[in-house]
Amino acid sequence: MHKLRLDERQRKLWVVAVFLARVAALSLPLYFILWINPSFDSLQYAVRDNALSVAKVAGVNADVDGFDLKLDTVDGPVTINIAADCTGWKSAVAYLALVLAVPKISNKKRLLALVGIPILYAVNVVRIAFLLWVAVNMGFGYFRVFHEYLWKLGLSLAVLVVWYAWLTKMAGKIKTEKFISY
Repeated sequence: MHKLRLDERQRKLWVVAVFLARVAALSLPLYFILWINPSFDSLQYAVRDNALSVAKVAGVNADVDGFDLKLDTVDGPVTINIAADCTGWKSAVAYLALVLAVPKISNKKRLLALVGIPILYAVNVVRIAFLLWVAVNMGFGYFRVFHEYLWKLGLSLAVLVVWYAWLTKMAGKIKTEKFISY
């Protein structure tokens, strides 16, 4: 086995580069799922019902019609569709890609990472409930801003925070010396 001769800075850059390559490779299932276009109906119904339950606590009422939520907003009636992308499945795939990309972690510790999936689901449900509240109380224009910009960033940050929490609390110390050998 041949070892790379790298100084400390190069070693860190190498580890990051390999990690990012692994994340990219492990993200390929996302594109496969998009290509086969499976039905997320059950998950959509669950997210719709859970988000509506949380939103009702904040005083939001809606009529349900399939995946549509019909709301009376300050701008008038609005229909919001809970699409497959609203379920957070892409966040779960991205999170799992991050977990699997970390080198030299036991499968037992990787299994502990599954705790992050329900956490991300809960964050997503709260996200949708908040968006419903915004639509009803602030108007659809604000809904669009929060939905298109702030919460997309927020959900991405949630994925990174949950992954980082797993990495630092559950995964333990990562040994890079063996990882950079080839």
